[in-house]
Amino acid sequence: MKNKFILVFAFIIFCAKQDKEYQYNRVIVGGPCEIKFYCNNEIQAKKILQEIDDTLKETDSLLNYFSPKSLVSEINTQHRAYLTPEIKELFLLSDSISRLTNGLFDISIAPLLELWGFYSDKRRVPTKQEIEQTKKMVDYRKIKIKGDTINIPENMKLDLGGIAQGFAADQIVEIFKKYGIKSAIINIAGEVYGLGMSPKKRSWIVGIKNPRGEGIIEKVELNDNALSTSGDYEKFFVINNIRYAHIIDPRTGYPAREFASVTIFAQSTAFADGIATAVSVMGAHQGKKFLDSLRIKGIIYYEKDNRLERLESE
Repeated sequence: MKNKFILVFAFIIFCAKQDKEYQYNRVIVGGPCEIKFYCNNEIQAKKILQEIDDTLKETDSLLNYFSPKSLVSEINTQHRAYLTPEIKELFLLSDSISRLTNGLFDISIAPLLELWGFYSDKRRVPTKQEIEQTKKMVDYRKIKIKGDTINIPENMKLDLGGIAQGFAADQIVEIFKKYGIKSAIINIAGEVYGLGMSPKKRSWIVGIKNPRGEGIIEKVELNDNALSTSGDYEKFFVINNIRYAHIIDPRTGYPAREFASVTIFAQSTAFADGIATAVSVMGAHQGKKFLDSLRIKGIIYYEKDNRLERLESE
């Protein structure tokens, strides 16, 4: 009887359907999306792929700063709009991160990005007077959400580029959880979530890009958590040997300079995305103190004497 049980158990193992890898690759939500997941049901997998595509298209249509038909454009031109429950949660999360970082993460940063030419090919260093005048248009505290409606001042513009990709990644995680997917890796323009274990039955291995060269500078592990990396190498220009990155300090109106890359680990990709932006503005040493105070895991690279230095939060 015992031998019969062993044979039946072995038969079940060897006849069980093996998980197959499925991939989704597309440029959307402001960057390349590379998604892998493992499923033993082809019909279900195709349904998941379609839901991923529909979700990312919808998110892009709502949050794309450059689309005249997006929700963000409606807010920026009409100064008010109706928010769906999901998008309202995103705006509330943005507000929470702004308060947590004393405004160093601020979705009303758009006028300053525009002033520096980051929305066009005409990058430039504005005058001090222009910067001081434009800074008056940036203040997350003036964004008002009442019920399902958002209102902003007439001279304000919002840009959720510092959190939209992380938000999109979190949406895909929820799709996988709904369908019972246990193994997946999501990479939306550098915002990464590792769901469960890899097919090799170990944590997902993710590389952090070298901010001053080719390839990766180190590898890290993900297992049911996320990481977000912000770097001064993503969008920048150089004038008189000074690098001006697209992450702008709302306090000064100038691009942040005391970092090369910031990688933040968290349970929420959107939270990691917003915190990475704020820590980039803080700079390496102040950023580490901030992360230590909240027990947020992070890795910061910065330049000193023409070489890269590394800090890691405790």
